[in-house]
Amino acid sequence: MSAREQRESGPPSTPQRMAEGAPSYPSQNYDFMLQAVFDMKGTLGELKRSIEQLTEASKEHDKQLRHVGKIIYAGGVLLPILGVIGMWVIGKLWEFVIAPAFKLPPH
Repeated sequence: MSAREQRESGPPSTPQRMAEGAPSYPSQNYDFMLQAVFDMKGTLGELKRSIEQLTEASKEHDKQLRHVGKIIYAGGVLLPILGVIGMWVIGKLWEFVIAPAFKLPPH
């Protein structure tokens, strides 16, 4: 038999009988669907707990960063003030203690 004769004669095999009963699909079985829903519910619960923990950790880090910011601000304000006071003290020491010690007595 040639290839042309095989194509014209039809499919090589035909079913002997028709299927009995309706085919069973996974969508008709609700156990699979319930299992999937409960698995998703458990996973979402874990995700929610993780998000809450991250939120709490973020709040703690925010408090620490605010504290560091306050320290840096205080240092930025305090350092110039202490510098000015220190320079004034050194100036007075120079004027009344150190400079007179280096003056030569008159001849």
